[in-house]
Amino acid sequence: MLDQVTINLHSSIAIHNVKALYFDPFRIEEKTSDADIVFVTHDHYDHFSPDDIAKVLKADTFFVAPASTAALIRKTFGIADERIVTVAPGDKTEVLGIPVEVVASYNPGKPFHPKANGWVGYVVTVDGLRYYICGDMDITEEGKAVKCDVLLVPCGGTYTMDPKEAAEFTGLLKPQYVIPTHYGDPVGDKSCGAAFAAEVKKTSPDTEVVFKL
Repeated sequence: MLDQVTINLHSSIAIHNVKALYFDPFRIEEKTSDADIVFVTHDHYDHFSPDDIAKVLKADTFFVAPASTAALIRKTFGIADERIVTVAPGDKTEVLGIPVEVVASYNPGKPFHPKANGWVGYVVTVDGLRYYICGDMDITEEGKAVKCDVLLVPCGGTYTMDPKEAAEFTGLLKPQYVIPTHYGDPVGDKSCGAAFAAEVKKTSPDTEVVFKL
């Protein structure tokens, strides 16, 4: 199920279809040099990892990132401005033919991901499916407004939603499929995925939980 989606670890997500899309590459073992677009949600080391981005980078890779991360990308890789799409919450754009919507990603009641930082999640449409890659967040008004077919939601707790909160969020969005992320390593117990799936049966019984971790 959803064979086009892989998770290397944590929130290091890839969607391979007509284009190769990478989100927050992290702990990539083998150099692939195949990324058409690299999306970065925010600046933390487990989401913006230059060494891992370098392993998927090719000569014409495009980047999509919030302003603070876009500046780091320019400094680190020397990428030409025309290949860096700087985004902010609420933006809608198209990159290499892929529709992209940008959603605020933050913790309303925690200090780890302040709303003022302008960090983001992404909704990308690939082969007719709308994928919502949340980034690091808790339940937010902006997130609740998203319409998606596939939800990739953090459930490891501490810095993001825990399993129960992530299941509550899933119940609000009611996607066709949900993929739990951001647990096991380096943050969140390995049991979070199963706990999340059990809660989704209560909050959104028609949503299919698909495990990629």
